[in-house]
Order: sequence, then C-alpha cells, then structure tokens
Amino acid sequence: MLLPTAISAVFVTLYSVSTAGLQLACSIIHPLPIPTERYMWTPMDSPPSRQENLEEVCIIASAALNNTDTKVTFPSQQAIELFHPTIPYLGPHLFGQLGPVTTSLELRRGNVTELLYGQSTLKHLKLSDTGLNHFDVLPQYDFPLQTLVIHERLITVLPSHVNILTGLKLLDLSGCSLTTVDLSRLDGLHSLLSLNLADNQLSTVEGEADLPALAKIDVRQNELSRIDRFPDMFPALRYARIMQNRWDCEWVSEARAKFWHRNITVLGTDFHCGRRINNGGLCCTYSHPARARLGIAKAVLSVLEELGPNRGDVQSMDPLITFKVFENETVEAVVGVETENVGIYLHDPIGAA
Repeated sequence: MLLPTAISAVFVTLYSVSTAGLQLACSIIHPLPIPTERYMWTPMDSPPSRQENLEEVCIIASAALNNTDTKVTFPSQQAIELFHPTIPYLGPHLFGQLGPVTTSLELRRGNVTELLYGQSTLKHLKLSDTGLNHFDVLPQYDFPLQTLVIHERLITVLPSHVNILTGLKLLDLSGCSLTTVDLSRLDGLHSLLSLNLADNQLSTVEGEADLPALAKIDVRQNELSRIDRFPDMFPALRYARIMQNRWDCEWVSEARAKFWHRNITVLGTDFHCGRRINNGGLCCTYSHPARARLGIAKAVLSVLEELGPNRGDVQSMDPLITFKVFENETVEAVVGVETENVGIYLHDPIGAA
C-alpha cells in the first residue's frame, strides 16, 4: 500500500507506439533533495552547506528507445530522471524533444552507450552507471548548461568539445577512468567554479587553461606525483582536495607554501601513510632516498636555529655553534658544525647510498 505522505503521485509508464511516436509518462513523481552540486557558489562564498530544499522529480523507469528517429513526448516536468533506460544512442534529436520547462535531466543505470549533446535547453545533466563510453558535444554555441556530472567507469578521456559549454559552472568527472588530463581542452570555460576529477586513475595533469573563476578543484584518490604550475595557474582558487595520491614530497612542500601564501584551504587529510612520509597531512615519497635524508637534516637544522639566541637582542654576538648543510656539484648534502675556526663534518654525505 502506498501512503499519500510518502510520494506525491504515482503513474503508470506509458509506451504508446504509434504514428504519433512514443509517449512517456512518470512512473513516479517524488520530492527529492536537490543535489549539492546544483548549488553554485562563488570564490567569496564558503563551501555549500547541506540543503534541505526539495524538488519534484519525475522518475521514468525502464524507458526503451532504439530508433533515433522516433518522435518522443516527455512529461512537462522541471526535473526528469530516466532510471534504467535502454537508449544506445542519445543525440540532439532526443534532447531537442525535451519540453522547455525541463531544466534538469539525470540518467541512472541502464544502457546508454553513446551520447552527443546538443539542441538542448537543459541547465543540469547527470549520468551515472549507464555504461556510457563516449560523450561528445555538438559544435554549436549558446548552451545554457551549468552543471555536467558524469560518473562512468568506461569514460577514459575528457569529453570532446566540452569547452563549447561556456556556461558550465561545475564539471564533475569523478568516478571515471581518466589516466591523463590536458587542461588546455578546458580553455574557454570562464564561468567554471568547480572541477572534480576525483576517483580516477590520473597520473598526469598537463597543459594550462584560462579558468579565471575556478574556486575549487578536487583530484583526490588518483595516481598523481605532481601538478606543474599548481596552484599558480588558478588565480581564484580557494579550496583544493588533493589527498590519496602518490605525491612527491618536494612538490608537496612547494605546494603547501603556496597554499599558505594565498590562503587556500586544503580539504581533507591522509591519516595512514605506511612507509611513506606524512607531510602536513599528505602522504608522499621523495623521488630519491637522498632527498629524504636531506629534507630531514634541513628540518632538524631549522629547528636548532630557531632554538638559538635571538639576534634582535644580541646583534653583536656571534652564535657559539653554526649548523650547516653543504651542497655543490661535487659534494651532496654534507652536514657539519662550525665553531670559531673549527669545523666538524660528517664523513659520508647524506646523499651517499
């Protein structure tokens, strides 16, 4: 028995196949929370908090469409979810038949192998677990799309022509299988506020893009060791989530200094690093063991220097002992101490095997 308080309305899905085409109706209309990613925020705002607002979502179950020329009539609803659809090819013809009142479309599970986005007035599009392996954008302009969310394990490259979607504020490709990302393919997304590349297989982020509004980036749970020119290439960046990668410790130190200088908040932290080093909450390794030993030596000497006399109070007094780390073309990382005219140094350089 269905209680009136649990759902707003229940309908039978209609598949009226005739000369008039395919008539779709809601299997159920249900009030659901508006997804967090749909709340846009600017670099001056705090991260979006949990929202309790609901919207009526028209859920259409098991819709099947194999003929790309079929005339389809969608329900006149603002938010539509196609649950477990069978639409091997979803192209501009189908997008163009969505009613003007529909601003949000989600496809969840089922079978949607290929998608060509175009002729659409949607503001929000989300695909997850549909078996999608190819996403492209029709090369035209004036798309109003603001959020594009793709959680598809068969997607291994950035969607082609995604930079045509100049109104995008959120691009979420988390949970895909990207191994490399060329940021230059995002050039032109001047309104983009948030870029989510988490939970992929990224080992390389290359290129640059002019993303003047980007305030948040998420690359957690990948295989990255460094991202060149990061975060310098993003002038508006305020939040970064970068844990659960294979970072190089020297890169982490450089990046953390930049985060501190620009007041960028790093969200999340690594707790269990095993044999790796925990550098300010991020697990990392040095590219060469000698660099690890040198990093530790410099850190120790830095602490010892801070424990020494305050030069502001005794400007004329030389320190009793000076700790030094020497590096040049022939000697790598020799640690020693000097006192007056006497110097004592380690017999073996830190860089020695």
